[in-house]
Order: sequence, then C-alpha cells, then structure tokens
Amino acid sequence: MHAESRMVQDPQSVIDRIIAAANDLAGEKFELSTPVTSLSGGQSRALMIADTAILSSSPIVLIDEIENAGIDRKKALKLLVTSDKIVLMATHDPLLALMADKRIVIKNGGINHVIYTSEEEKQLLDKLEKMDSLIQTARQELRSGNTLSPDLLSN
Repeated sequence: MHAESRMVQDPQSVIDRIIAAANDLAGEKFELSTPVTSLSGGQSRALMIADTAILSSSPIVLIDEIENAGIDRKKALKLLVTSDKIVLMATHDPLLALMADKRIVIKNGGINHVIYTSEEEKQLLDKLEKMDSLIQTARQELRSGNTLSPDLLSN
C-alpha cells in the first residue's frame, strides 16, 4: 500500500526490493504474503528500515537504539546511509557510535558535548568489529540450532 500511495513507477519491483532488503536485515526471513501482525519485532523493524531506505523521500531518519531490534544493525545503517539518508541515531553500541563521523553526547536531557571520531578510534573500531564478528557468528550458530565449540575462537 505504501508503494502504491507513493505512485512509484513499478510498485511490484519496489516492493520486491524492500522485502529482499528487509530479509537481508532480519534474523529470520519472511514472505510478502506474511501478515504484518505475524512478523517478529526484528522482522517488523527490518521492514520499516528497508521501507524507509528504499521508498521514503525523507532525507533525515531518526532511529532509537537500532541495536535492540534483533536485526543486522551495521547492514541497516549502511542501507540507510547509502540511500542518501542523514541518520541521527541514539545508541549505546560502541561499534555504531564509532562508525559515525561525530557523536553528540547527551547528559541530563541536554547536549553535553560533541565528539569528532578520531583516527585512533577508527583503528579501535577495526578491532571491535573483529570481536563483534565472532559474537555474530556465535549468534547465527545458536539461531540455527547448532552447538558452539572452542573452534569458534580459533577463527
């Protein structure tokens, strides 16, 4: 309905792109025929983010704690940024915070200060992403019903 209300040229093509992008973000895939009320929280959030990135004409996106959505947060952020969106995000996730060029630190309900991400922090981000990759691999293994072994740490 959203694609049709926006009167896009080829609504089915846009819908297919949105569903594909949402499934890329979500932990569990879903079909176009899946009722919205049957989607998990992560699937719903993935669908909203994909819809915003692909279909919305709004240049600015506000997101609160994308890390708590049960989706691939880095892919979601990349999808929004590569869709020419300015992303303002509230986060407690150090990886997401360090991916930004600048961070606005809020304290007691107001702006405490603005920090520009340094080169040293970007190097630290590389190390943190390697650790995060290990955790994401473990999460996928557990989601798939597999058990974890010490070999996971040797990769």
